[in-house]
Amino acid sequence: MNRLTPLSKMLIATFVVASAVAAGYTRRDLLSDLLRSKPGVAPTTPGTPASPAVKPGIQVAAPLPGRKAITVALSQWPGHLALVVGNGGLTTQPGSAAAAEGLDVNVVFIEDAPSKNKALLDGKVDAVWETVDELPIALGTFKGGNVEVRSFLQIDWSRGGDACVATAEVKTVEDLLGRKSAVLMFSPDHTVFEFMISNSRLTPEEVARVRRNTSFSMDDFTYARILFGQGKIDVACLWEPDVTLALASRPGAHRLFSTADATELVADTLVARREFLDLYPELAVKLGRVWFAGVKKAEADKPAAARLIATACTRFRDELGYDATLKSFNWVKWSDLADNVRMFGLDGQPPAFDRVYNQADGIWINYPQAEIKDRFAPSVIRDDRVVRRIWEAEGRRIAAQPEKYQPGIAAKGEPLFTKPITINFQTSKSDLNSEDMAVLNQVVVPQVQMARGMYIRVEGNTDDVGDEEWNRVLSEKRAEAIVEYLVNRGVNRARLTARGNGSTKPVASNKTAGGRHRNRRSDILFIPAS
Repeated sequence: MNRLTPLSKMLIATFVVASAVAAGYTRRDLLSDLLRSKPGVAPTTPGTPASPAVKPGIQVAAPLPGRKAITVALSQWPGHLALVVGNGGLTTQPGSAAAAEGLDVNVVFIEDAPSKNKALLDGKVDAVWETVDELPIALGTFKGGNVEVRSFLQIDWSRGGDACVATAEVKTVEDLLGRKSAVLMFSPDHTVFEFMISNSRLTPEEVARVRRNTSFSMDDFTYARILFGQGKIDVACLWEPDVTLALASRPGAHRLFSTADATELVADTLVARREFLDLYPELAVKLGRVWFAGVKKAEADKPAAARLIATACTRFRDELGYDATLKSFNWVKWSDLADNVRMFGLDGQPPAFDRVYNQADGIWINYPQAEIKDRFAPSVIRDDRVVRRIWEAEGRRIAAQPEKYQPGIAAKGEPLFTKPITINFQTSKSDLNSEDMAVLNQVVVPQVQMARGMYIRVEGNTDDVGDEEWNRVLSEKRAEAIVEYLVNRGVNRARLTARGNGSTKPVASNKTAGGRHRNRRSDILFIPAS
């Protein structure tokens, strides 16, 4: 990577300051947005400006013959804008994929959560954007309005656009203990923060201490970045372009962990009322095809896509411009049909949607501020009918997504965080029983699958009872058994390696029964690609 000249640094800083609202805040669901209408919860700073006006939609009661109009609410976040490419603009243009489908698509931008959710509740739009990790909180709003909603199309993965930035002294997640952090509560970056601390060697008590040392803002998207720049905290979790600004604000600052590591942790989807999907299945399928056509066109010619977006979308036009718009595509991955097949579990594997949803639901339920009164199973929220019809129309054939992993990193790399687990192997045995598999399915498999940008080393460990060489061999066989199980669950073998440590890496004294029990463990090491 080229070093920046002073002028380059100044230009980057200017770009980041000018576009902070456009490319970061505009995409995110802030706590004040989600809770603004809840009694007893007040934002700490003024709310966002009023949302742009939207065209009244059609209240769903009975299907209209020949209907071809559909209104979709997006955010001016690059991951959403392949639909603009497929539509030829904010309204359907001649020669576009939408025109070819016979659709009249109206794209509107609604940035804050209560406004977009109310627009869907009121029938003013037919589909809205939702981050999957927002849904455990947002679903209460829809239930309160007596409306059932369904997530029916994935539109993007965050791929580096969300990150935790740290000082030079913080090299691993375990180093957060005793240091100060800041994050916007319930944002996707809060999800990133929780993922890394919850899958580390930190004990539950230590995780609680890390949370107590974390400053949470309710509504200020600049909060963590400003505190980091002032030297008041050691770790700031935020989204682009504030990530870039935070890195430039402190000598030695670096990306500790991001969605470039956990590539399947933060996802955006389109959500619609269930009645709409029931009454207008053809419209929904055509919209899905327009999305996929837009992805294909944007991927094939990113400069052309950037020119269109920088012309049609006001914030990109007025605040970013063409060059910054083109660069912003690197923060995300537009979701194609293959991504959607995996998201909705049509490939026979557990749906990626469920992993992402359950990860967030399991975290937010512990935060009283979320006011989650009803919990929903992900299986009743996702609706695979649109993706299934498109997939089946293409003969259930999708282009394989090549995964490129470098040899040697899993074996030699230094872990960013380490997750210890206890597998109760039978004495002198390395076979996994059903209880062991259940443990792996709950606390290892989903996490490894979400962190697809990382390598995994499984290390077996024993206490010091018995022959040391036998302990090493046995611990390696047990680590290999876990690796084989992960491969059987769909994890790419090129990401994985096994190592047996025997008793050489104790985490407690072998002089007590409790200490020996802690030392008989398997460690799951999460290793960054670079």
